Amino acid sequence: MITEKIQLFKDNPYSNLLTYVLDAQISSKVRKKRPAIIICPGGSYLFTATKEGEPVASRFLAKGYHTFVLRYRTYYKERVTDVNQTPSINETAHYPEHVYDLMESIRIIKENAEEWCIDTENIFVLGFSAGAHVAASLGVKWDDDELLKRFDNEVNSTLFKPKGILLCYPLLNIQGLIDNLEKNTDPIIKQQANVINQAVFGIPNPTKAQIDNAKIINCLRDDMPPVFLWHTYDDQITSAKDSAELVSELIRHNVHCEFHMFAQGKHGMALCDETSSSTLSDINKECAEWVKLADNWMKLQINENKE
Repeated sequence: MITEKIQLFKDNPYSNLLTYVLDAQISSKVRKKRPAIIICPGGSYLFTATKEGEPVASRFLAKGYHTFVLRYRTYYKERVTDVNQTPSINETAHYPEHVYDLMESIRIIKENAEEWCIDTENIFVLGFSAGAHVAASLGVKWDDDELLKRFDNEVNSTLFKPKGILLCYPLLNIQGLIDNLEKNTDPIIKQQANVINQAVFGIPNPTKAQIDNAKIINCLRDDMPPVFLWHTYDDQITSAKDSAELVSELIRHNVHCEFHMFAQGKHGMALCDETSSSTLSDINKECAEWVKLADNWMKLQINENKE
């Protein structure tokens, strides 16, 4: 296995890609190309969650995917553990810089595809919460002129269009997130509401145009990648209603999608089992089925054009 930490940009140590690449040779003189998944952990754009990274990568690695964890730039350079101590701030971490990090990750993966034996036609992006917002943003902005012109060499926009995007309890509406954080009883979570706009937009009072540009449902298009989405009805951080409305709009745009709404389960459960749990409330047998469902869905996308 090839495991390494790749710094995406020389001048930015806070955007990194962690590789979990299976051995290409599976038997004597036989090399196997495999599909790949880029995992974008959540964290309200303030940090990236540990449990939504390597544990998830390992699970899909065991299912035969090359996996990558994108630690995209975030507002805080380290996680907040004390409401009275604010970590130092990364001023380069405003939206859509996170999408640029994801695009650079795809470029690097495709650049190394031969060595890593990656099936470049089948690269998926999987995101949790705010990481799902990054993934969904790529799904609607993969050919954005402002993002494309930042690459040193002229690139074809189709390089960045993933085979499919998987959204796990996604953040789809920044203002909705702020409203939910303000209602939370945990003082650390509640405090996050005060800095989300500054973190995402770079200013405490973003313009309507900025807010609308970051609201995924406003940006849907007929030619975006297929979408797999799961959420829980009980989620108190991101909105299950937003997810249901997004799916309805995807159908209206004739975008292939699969949607699972689980009746119970809190926000941020990752794999929903003992592997990634920090408390018993992270364990939910019903929601843990999402991994199997996602694997089946990806295999359908992979096999779509095969006889």
